[in-house]
Amino acid sequence: MINSNNKGSRATPTAVMLVCALVLGCAQAEAPGSAASKPVIKYGEPASLLIQGYNYTDDYIDSFTVNGQGGGNIFVSGPSSGGGGSVCCVSYRPGTPLPINLKVRWVGGCCIQRIMSPYPYGKPYYDNRRSLWREADALAVDLSNGKPKALEVHIFPDGHVEAAITEGDSGPRLILLRTAKYERPGVTHNYPKCTDDQLKQSGQ
Repeated sequence: MINSNNKGSRATPTAVMLVCALVLGCAQAEAPGSAASKPVIKYGEPASLLIQGYNYTDDYIDSFTVNGQGGGNIFVSGPSSGGGGSVCCVSYRPGTPLPINLKVRWVGGCCIQRIMSPYPYGKPYYDNRRSLWREADALAVDLSNGKPKALEVHIFPDGHVEAAITEGDSGPRLILLRTAKYERPGVTHNYPKCTDDQLKQSGQ
């Protein structure tokens, strides 16, 4: 199973059930005397997986999460780099039924919010750049060949996300150019004014 690595707290039965529902969709226990029987799953030793982000969009992603677990920031990818570092950790037990359902959220752009200034002097307003969150479901498969070290999250330009458990340090799935300033060549960012719906959007 994949769970957030959170030391120093003691989970209650209710909390454990909630984590199962959000992260993995744990199998429900059969009631005594149930006619249906399921095969016993043989799990391997738990492994701590690094979260690695790959950003194929044209925008710097200053934050993303996997089932609520923070994955850090991701620059735009290059020909040999996904754009992100590694963030610790989520736990995984080999033998967990696949694919594993994930909810991925990331900052997928910005808009400009005009805010009235509280001061009597100077400009009567100032412009605030507001982050816009996007989200997508992903199905994680195990490509680790029995050596799970990383949970890779690949964010594509069309907004779909692919995920995989791997041995780590995989190359990017899309080969895209980037400049020395970690930007897409020829791409400029002119952020529009925020709409009312965007202003209502919550963060994490």
